[in-house]
Amino acid sequence: MDPQAAARLAARYARRAEPIGLTPEELDFDHFPPTTAMPAIPVWAWIRFPGCAEHVAGETCTWSAKAVQVLWEDAGVRRSTWVWASAVSRRSSGRSRTALGERTPASGSKNGRT
Repeated sequence: MDPQAAARLAARYARRAEPIGLTPEELDFDHFPPTTAMPAIPVWAWIRFPGCAEHVAGETCTWSAKAVQVLWEDAGVRRSTWVWASAVSRRSSGRSRTALGERTPASGSKNGRT
């Protein structure tokens, strides 16, 4: 992509509306408390905007049984929003798709539980 086309694309994204995230009522943290883990998990996520949706490469450190907080970069701007868990899958290096809660086994552990 030539530099002028890249600049036009970046300007279009910068003018775009904010992503549509989940409401506090939908998140319902009283009944579905969030889990936070580090390091961040690389994910693919569908992010909704008014009039469109985009499949983005992002990461997450926080999720619940129903929802995932996705962090990603959009035209140089770091964004974050909560989406339904079904809109998110792990990015992997050739491994099959796994749920967010399935972590790599801890060192010295047979089954990943400590």
